[in-house]
Amino acid sequence: MDTDDPILKRLPRGVRPWAVLTGGVLSMVTFGIVYTCGNLLPYLVSYFRWKLYPDMRTGQLIWLQTLLSGLPMGMVIGGLVERNFGGRAGAILGSIIYTIGVGSTFYSIQHSYGATLVTMGVVASVGSSIAYSSILPTAQRWLPDNVGLAGGVIIGGYGCGAFILAPLQTAFINPLDYRVNADGFFTQEDLLERVPYVFIVMAIFFTVFQSIGLIFIGQPDESIHVETENLIGTNSEIRVEQARVWPQLRTTTFLVLFLSLTCNATWVQLTSGLYKAYGQQFIDSDFFLSLIGSFSSIFNAGSRVFWGAVADTTSYQFSMSIVCSLGAILAFSMPFVKLVSSDMLYLATVCLIFSCIGGTFSIFPYITHKCFSKANFSVMYGYLQCAVSLAGLFAGLISTHALPVIGFENLFLVCGLFMVLSLGLTFIVHKTDLARLMLSAQREHYEEEEEGEAYNSI
Repeated sequence: MDTDDPILKRLPRGVRPWAVLTGGVLSMVTFGIVYTCGNLLPYLVSYFRWKLYPDMRTGQLIWLQTLLSGLPMGMVIGGLVERNFGGRAGAILGSIIYTIGVGSTFYSIQHSYGATLVTMGVVASVGSSIAYSSILPTAQRWLPDNVGLAGGVIIGGYGCGAFILAPLQTAFINPLDYRVNADGFFTQEDLLERVPYVFIVMAIFFTVFQSIGLIFIGQPDESIHVETENLIGTNSEIRVEQARVWPQLRTTTFLVLFLSLTCNATWVQLTSGLYKAYGQQFIDSDFFLSLIGSFSSIFNAGSRVFWGAVADTTSYQFSMSIVCSLGAILAFSMPFVKLVSSDMLYLATVCLIFSCIGGTFSIFPYITHKCFSKANFSVMYGYLQCAVSLAGLFAGLISTHALPVIGFENLFLVCGLFMVLSLGLTFIVHKTDLARLMLSAQREHYEEEEEGEAYNSI
């Protein structure tokens, strides 16, 4: 594929898509800090209890993960920047904002939880959202026939960040493998004093990786006509004129996908944010729990590539149905895992949970690209990501107010119900307006091909 990018055009044509994917993965690794919240949470709540808030509880820290999961305005801004100025411009802007937010948390965490939410939760989240929604569509444009695979690889880099970051955090903060007290908190002062400095270490790490990866985030040479592009992407007479964003937001397809992502993301934030706090109830080694975070990130990253390829070769409905079913079963089984009190069984369960997390955030970009066209993908996916923020609100309220009352075991049962509801929505998505339109256009396209083959055979 041709390009006017001053860096990519120096590479052989066949290498360019893979260079963009490699650069995207290197950059996205740095934005995966949200999947280390489960690992960081016990350190942060222990630090706040020691330094500022003696009565703080574990569930209150879930708001940090809620914000880090992405802010919709950041996604929309990133989509607009990418569409008008290119993926590299959006990625650089987002990376600078993100790294500054993480680094400045060194100061904010020493003053208040509210200030930490601003620097780490708002500033860093806006930056990562801008970069995320700039890098992802850029990579998909380089592989137009394999958007699920391209998206899976890029988002896999996002999920793989915890593989490096989780052990880095634990090795820096808790090198002596201290254990929590009977209440589930760290009280060792040498450990607690190191907590703020981990944000400086991470900011340096992010700067190095981003400086290398962003070099290769360039646009292919293509023309995108937003106002005239066919929504379906076929030569059918069934078209949605001018395929603007507002009419797409009003479709039942967007509504069903939005509700389904809300359910999945609520499940994601509760399970990924609280798995370590739950594991500390029956697993003593902090190093082993950190190891769980590292291994699970491999499943998170690898599954994004896997589920993207599955969606490409099957369908959204088939792949998402498996993800939702497996996610519900795993959440329902968490109390049993604690009852058995097996370290290895818990490791396997958490790894499978993160494989479903990877599936969620690989398949939804795929169906967004298919339903709303590549021209509007970055903006429409930004609006769809508002569901993640709504899910964060639900997860925050549940963990803050319900968790102290119902306990972890019942909380995971509630998590499973969210995936059951999403499964039901997945079963009806083909009945929505845009989905019916796409199926009709595909049938017409196949009929035209069959007629052409019959004519040629005469």
